Amino acid sequence: MPARDLHDSAVVIDGTCPGYYWMQNVDDWRKGGTTCCVVTAVAFEDVRQAATAIAGLFRFVRERPDDLVLATTAADIRAAKAAGKLAVVLQFQGTAALGYELDLVEYYWRLGVRVVQLTYNQRGPVGDGCEEPSDAGLSAFGHRVVGELNRLGMLVDVSHTGERTSLDAVAASSAPVVASHSNPAALHASARNVSDELIRALAGTGGLVGINGFSAFLGGDRPGLDRFVDHIAHVAGLVGIEHVALGLDYTVRDAPRELYDQYVRDGIWSAATYPPPPWSFPGGLDTAAEFPQLTDRLLERGFGETDVRAVLGENWLRVFDAVWSSGTTQEAR
Repeated sequence: MPARDLHDSAVVIDGTCPGYYWMQNVDDWRKGGTTCCVVTAVAFEDVRQAATAIAGLFRFVRERPDDLVLATTAADIRAAKAAGKLAVVLQFQGTAALGYELDLVEYYWRLGVRVVQLTYNQRGPVGDGCEEPSDAGLSAFGHRVVGELNRLGMLVDVSHTGERTSLDAVAASSAPVVASHSNPAALHASARNVSDELIRALAGTGGLVGINGFSAFLGGDRPGLDRFVDHIAHVAGLVGIEHVALGLDYTVRDAPRELYDQYVRDGIWSAATYPPPPWSFPGGLDTAAEFPQLTDRLLERGFGETDVRAVLGENWLRVFDAVWSSGTTQEAR
């Protein structure tokens, strides 16, 4: 099958799309043939701010009924593909919006949130982020949060999360666990990348790693599309093609320097992990509109059609279906 026909017929899922950038550039994903975007609705917000942010995304989707549709099941995503629409799945990057209130997990589930990252770099009530030197592991509250996510059928995500905290979450979870937008540390040492040990542990749950396109996490000198594919190939070679997918994490390239400096001062980012802007993504994959070039390159690199479909979206669909259909609270919302 020609590469473009393969791409156009495939389910294509980007496993992490920061909401502020995504809303401004959603047409790039449409042009690139994307079927589903997992959109970061909330990161650092408290419960009131989180509710406002989610409501804003509801309005954004509602105002584009011909293009966008909210999804909370794998069937919703396949239906969006059939209808030529872009499915939108709501994600949290961190659990700041919970505080210490376990019951809020179900509140957010009822608002449609289906992917929950445990921490964002720093220590929180759930556990330690990847920038914490102690990496003290999953807290007692964190164990309860993982159990509640499992009960409801919400996907546990360990991107930005400390190694021990992540391994503890894998051990605690009864459902697949993912690193939605992280790269193998074996190819590039970074606090934001994940070890081979953790990749094996995630695969052991039935989960996956979504490969991040942010150049600082890919490594190399001005990394190109082949470097991105190298990260896919590493995970596939280590644990199997069924455990690797896409989580590009496209973001603002020229973020204000004052905002960057504030995040470094506050300890949200470290200069060692996050270089100063402007930032870049691989040539040939600079925006989501260029996703068809990734399909071309995967085929050129020897990936078969079935494997390409798996990486582009079928692996995410398998994990989504396994987790979202497993909850014990599945009545209509």
